[in-house]
Amino acid sequence: MKKEDILKKAQQEKTDEREEEINTKAFRIGWMGVSVVMLLLIFLRATFNETATDLVVVLLAQSAAVSFYQYFEIRDKKLYLISGIMASIGVILGFASLLSSYGVY
Repeated sequence: MKKEDILKKAQQEKTDEREEEINTKAFRIGWMGVSVVMLLLIFLRATFNETATDLVVVLLAQSAAVSFYQYFEIRDKKLYLISGIMASIGVILGFASLLSSYGVY
């Protein structure tokens, strides 16, 4: 294939790799910001002897989603599957703790 043909084909594509990379990096930075704020809130709640189980459940749910997505995209690395399963167990235990503290069971 000639350089001109490759250039024309790339220009006809609807997706822009640079834009996709920027979006990916923006989401990553956004989640890092959210995680830092949630960790700060967890610290503040611990300082005032309040439970932070709900915030931990949210962080674990995000971690599980990321791990499972990485595993489904990169099947060779079983570490992603293991971390996804562990985070899911943490989410279930966190929900059980929350329900117990609310007197549901």
